Amino acid sequence: MEEKNPLVSVIIPNYNHAKFLDARINSILSQTYSQYEIILLDDCSTDNSQEIIEKYRNNPHISCVDINSTNGGSPFAQWEKGFAYAKGEFIWIAESDDCCEPQFLQRIMNEFEKIGEQCVLCFCRSVKIDVDNNHIGEEGLESDKCFDGPTFIRAYLSRFNYVVNASSAVFRKAILGNVDRSYTQYRACGDWVFWIEISKNGKVAYVNSPLNYFRQHSMSTTALQTKSGRGEYELIEVFKHMTENGYIGLKELLHAKVIHIYSLRYGKQKGFYSKESEEDYIRKWNETLFVKGVVWFIHILQKLGISLTNW
Repeated sequence: MEEKNPLVSVIIPNYNHAKFLDARINSILSQTYSQYEIILLDDCSTDNSQEIIEKYRNNPHISCVDINSTNGGSPFAQWEKGFAYAKGEFIWIAESDDCCEPQFLQRIMNEFEKIGEQCVLCFCRSVKIDVDNNHIGEEGLESDKCFDGPTFIRAYLSRFNYVVNASSAVFRKAILGNVDRSYTQYRACGDWVFWIEISKNGKVAYVNSPLNYFRQHSMSTTALQTKSGRGEYELIEVFKHMTENGYIGLKELLHAKVIHIYSLRYGKQKGFYSKESEEDYIRKWNETLFVKGVVWFIHILQKLGISLTNW
């Protein structure tokens, strides 16, 4: 293996995504960067995913096929299984309902080579697509960036998960030894905690090119956890994790409390959950009188047409 072309382990964790699986696998097999292995995992799918997976078993890029006999109940348990199989210096978690441009790996790996060993994570702009591959939006920063990891956590990950889709990111396998495995206990926000834990170890690079396609549909893990409300409870735990580990300070925590309580009380999430659930989430944020006053003040300013979108 050439030094400038390190092996990338591509983990495809699948559950009931037969409709998208061919497109996902073929988008990886079409990569212009050729030094990769594919680890195909299936969490006891009830559709015809396993039939599709078997078509690729003998492809030379497929290093492992592992099909669970019972459902593991967590996408992050599948991530951990994939990590154990991975032989590469770098890992890409390619979600089974997403796809990508042929240049994805080459562009990402170029950044790692350019920045050097200090770079532990690189991700790109994501294009949101629906079940029929129609473009419905994009997620990303405004330009190519390179951050010191702790700065990236405080400035970006303390607000929300800017690595919006695991399929958009590649990271160094060696860093896994420094990752707090508590992320596996989450169902909705485990990826957010995972990227925080990866980022703390070095530099984070961002490529402002739409190389990744992030599938939006009603049966995605994100959609199901949002509907259930579990994501709201876990979001509070993410901020607790960041605060207790010293990744963020009181300023970032205050910002989070105000933004999320405002959203539940007056903003876009008002009415999404039952009134009882809204109040329960707000209580779990430990709303003080000061925070309640700030939220009310922002609401009054918004009613007067004064925007605080950059606060």
